[in-house]
Amino acid sequence: MSVAANTKYVYISADKRVRIILVDVDEYGVTKISGDVESSSRPGVYHHTVILINNNWIKFFCSCEAGAHGFLCHHVAELYNVYTKNVKKLTRWEND
Repeated sequence: MSVAANTKYVYISADKRVRIILVDVDEYGVTKISGDVESSSRPGVYHHTVILINNNWIKFFCSCEAGAHGFLCHHVAELYNVYTKNVKKLTRWEND
């Protein structure tokens, strides 16, 4: 999956491998993180990744081959790591 040129990102990692599209918390307290993560085996190819987090569970989805079969892939891990390292920047609007 290639990234559309007109996609608007709320955060792009310094190495430009992880591009966060959305961070949102719904009325039930579920945090949704959505982004595009570059493939390590195919540079320039990005996989769409979504993580849903609640206090008691986490669900993930990825458009890569492993994700299509329900396996945890490194794209999910990279998106999660970038989110947790930048959570204050990405959720700053909630406290305003």
